[in-house]
Amino acid sequence: MTNRLKPTHLLSKREEDALIKAGQRLLLNGGYPNPDRVGCPGDKVLKAMAFREMPLKDALDYVDHMGCCSPCFVEYTAFRQKAARRKKLELALAVAAMVALIVVGGWVWQTHRFPGIGGKPTVASVIPFTLNLENRGVFRGPQPPFVPKGPVYLPRGRLDLTVLLPVGSEAGNYGVLIGTESGRVLLEAKGPAVIRKDGVTVLKVKLDTSSLNAGAYVLGIGEIGWEPYNYPLQMK
Repeated sequence: MTNRLKPTHLLSKREEDALIKAGQRLLLNGGYPNPDRVGCPGDKVLKAMAFREMPLKDALDYVDHMGCCSPCFVEYTAFRQKAARRKKLELALAVAAMVALIVVGGWVWQTHRFPGIGGKPTVASVIPFTLNLENRGVFRGPQPPFVPKGPVYLPRGRLDLTVLLPVGSEAGNYGVLIGTESGRVLLEAKGPAVIRKDGVTVLKVKLDTSSLNAGAYVLGIGEIGWEPYNYPLQMK
């Protein structure tokens, strides 16, 4: 049976690191001079190794050479420092690009979610708005004539719209629509109207007008099942 020699002492991790650092200092301080640069691979090879552009299997012979050639080790170390700085710069640029992407993505999402951003009034929040039609006629019976008392006004946005209906209007389910003068309906909403203690009939609906441009439209309001009463409308 063959006797195997066992090491009497193994270096600790701390001792091993100290030994490696001592070797590096020796190499950097010219402990292995090679004034004639015998066997040196040259700058291109050392740079390729430092920037990890050379396969490890191709670099092994040069690694052995650097272990006994201070000039090559010094040049390699300088290239490694440049590679480390370039890596930090690339990482910083990548982080900056990611932040920019998040900012742009957030802006696009917000613009898509709330179309008023970017040229139109911001409509991110619900706008409470009251439209007073108390002195604009009565809803009931055949379609009344179009009475040009001047336009009513609505803002663009996600409206929590309260309509004070004309005096004498009954409670019930009402429809609200916005359309063009040619009769094309652009927006439509429905909601219940109730009569308050003061006798005013109040209709509440949710109406999102943020997609409309400023200009002239027609506002139609009436009980469901009856022809709506039309008002000239100006969107602000």
